[in-house]
Amino acid sequence: MQDSSRPVTGYPIQNVNGCAPPPPATSTTAYPYVNPSPYPYYPAPPPQNPRPTFFRRLFVAFAVLLIIFGAILLIFWLVLRPHLPDFSIQSISLSNFNASNQRVNGTWNARFQVSNPNKKLSIYYGDIVSSVFHKDDFLTETRIEPFVQDTREVNTVEASYSVVDSFVEGKVVDAMNGERTRGEIKFNIKVVADVAFRYGGWRGRSRLLRVWCDDVALSGSSVKMTGGSKKCSVD
Repeated sequence: MQDSSRPVTGYPIQNVNGCAPPPPATSTTAYPYVNPSPYPYYPAPPPQNPRPTFFRRLFVAFAVLLIIFGAILLIFWLVLRPHLPDFSIQSISLSNFNASNQRVNGTWNARFQVSNPNKKLSIYYGDIVSSVFHKDDFLTETRIEPFVQDTREVNTVEASYSVVDSFVEGKVVDAMNGERTRGEIKFNIKVVADVAFRYGGWRGRSRLLRVWCDDVALSGSSVKMTGGSKKCSVD
């Protein structure tokens, strides 16, 4: 027969006072949560619009091409060194001139010398118009046949102007008659042309050429230019 005072296996031991034993001691040290991943977490960037990037790259490519083209053109221009032609008026005569009652009649015949100073470039002259002025007052104009001038070439160009019973202001008539009475009458001759430089098969962009022959004096009974040839300004 078993002793009832011995504890039964599998049941908690009670205190002799009849109280339950104290709970087992627990550690007061808390361990933090450890992230199992060794790498930090960053949120994914928002998606970008591809259109601004495309246009930005297109603009950069266009700018680079423009700079390259400009550099090539500049080098080409410096190598060829284009120069404007030289103009001078060799002679001019006036016949059948009459200015009265605000009407003018007359015929001018002029001869120009045109020189191309370029060693490598020829010059094309097109749509050439030449005019006669007394001071700033327009009198008449004529057209000159287009031509091509080779390198270092010198050409003679002739122009004939005619005015028949053309109206002008009375002060212009008085000024021309006053000069003629004093033995010398002066006119301004203007030439305007579209010109383009050429180098072999290459042709440059056309530009407007302006030529001014100022204060061209005519005198004598035949009313011809005095003082020999006169250099004209070109721009």
